[in-house]
Amino acid sequence: MEEEVKSAFELAMERISGLPKLTPEEKAEQKEREFAPIGTAMAVKYMDGALADGALPTELKRYQGNQLQIVRRALISSLCREMQFESTRGAAQRALNGIAQITPERRDALEEAQRSFWAILDDYENAKDKKFLEFGASALERIKNLGISGSAVQPNLDENEQWKTELNGLRQLFEPRLEHLRTTLMREFTS
Repeated sequence: MEEEVKSAFELAMERISGLPKLTPEEKAEQKEREFAPIGTAMAVKYMDGALADGALPTELKRYQGNQLQIVRRALISSLCREMQFESTRGAAQRALNGIAQITPERRDALEEAQRSFWAILDDYENAKDKKFLEFGASALERIKNLGISGSAVQPNLDENEQWKTELNGLRQLFEPRLEHLRTTLMREFTS
């Protein structure tokens, strides 16, 4: 009778042995799914201030080999995505500082990337300011034509659908430059 009764462990092991073996690609995907969220979470904590400046290298020391590469790649990728037109300059600078912490050997390349990012951001903001003035003047003219005037009258462009459409078009015009920079950073700093 004892021979007929198998433990749950033995039954599970029999079932597992009948399953097909994972290919190296499937194993790599499994590791990526397991460890990439750690790097992403680390970036979120850092950007939120839950991790102090200088803490990223210490956090990365918890991982070795493939795990380290996956976590580091996800961390850098997440920090690169923080470089956006609508993020504050402080948030973008914090993301760049985070990348600098974990890639000190690439300081020159990162400084060049920072200059490129600030140049793209300045170009975008200058174009946005110019469009804002043009659009604001046009909106004031429309208000004046309605018989409303005075120095206190200011159009609220943040609620204007035409302005939102114009701003979206401006972002689309500059986004390829920013995306190219982010892609270059991710490629250079994760390889």
